[in-house]
Amino acid sequence: MIPFDFIVTGSPVSLQTNNRAKLQEWKAKIRETVAEALPLGMSATSEPVQVIITHYCFTQISDLDNIIKPIVDAMNSLVYVDDRQVSDLTVKRRKLTEFIDFTATSPLIAEALAAAQEFIYVKIDLPTEPMELNQ
Repeated sequence: MIPFDFIVTGSPVSLQTNNRAKLQEWKAKIRETVAEALPLGMSATSEPVQVIITHYCFTQISDLDNIIKPIVDAMNSLVYVDDRQVSDLTVKRRKLTEFIDFTATSPLIAEALAAAQEFIYVKIDLPTEPMELNQ
């Protein structure tokens, strides 16, 4: 069932926003998208997971660290039992204006890029292997 990925269109809402209703709408949109993207028969895992988030945008509006928490929280009880299970987290921001060749990306990302709208790409995967600290 894991790995799987999904796209959430629209501009992410920062955890620091004063508009709590907008934040709750954003989290609900993520939950709805996750529910539709879950592989058939998958239920929330109790195992550790890796989450990779890429924000594709036109301009940088909010701090990257402030858009993570609502996304990760919204996946509670759908992808994992609790977000404390996220053992690996990778977060990136990419400008939409920098993409010319869509052939080097996954079909899911290429389709979202072609729409020329801001979006979040999320991939849920198994955690990476533990590394020795001296490597």
